[in-house]
Amino acid sequence: MRLIALLAAPLAVQGFIFPADRPDGVYTVAIDDDGNALGEPRLVSALPDTAKLSRRQAPALPNPQTSCHNRALVVSDWNVALSAFNSLCDKGEHYPANTSVVVSVGSTIAYLCNYQNSNRCWSSESNEANQRINRQCGNSGIGWVYVDQYKKSYGRENKDVSIC
Repeated sequence: MRLIALLAAPLAVQGFIFPADRPDGVYTVAIDDDGNALGEPRLVSALPDTAKLSRRQAPALPNPQTSCHNRALVVSDWNVALSAFNSLCDKGEHYPANTSVVVSVGSTIAYLCNYQNSNRCWSSESNEANQRINRQCGNSGIGWVYVDQYKKSYGRENKDVSIC
């Protein structure tokens, strides 16, 4: 069993629904190999303080695939969630396979789904994914960017909706 905050195969119908009644913060949840939650989301920390970005960042995402849902999010919540998510990414922590990290702010979540191998998140990748979602889904659109080479995705969504 691994601690995570949301995971499922990128094309699977399965997923985890982050409950709308959770307060802002960073969460983990244990999941099985199919991405089904084995328990309730556990608050592991408050939102991270905004930190200076690491000087070293990842290169551009190789062959990213952007997908959209026909829903919108609260942009002010998203801006705070993205900033907190990027601060978390810049800490340089590696996440094991079959894990996800979720930052919850208001009605919105920012997330990383790591499907295979040890991976970390990078604010440069997160920002690139956000720009791609903005272009394809609109500035308030819901979407995610999957990178097959890294077996991970970055996304934004409302609470109470399946992700990963």
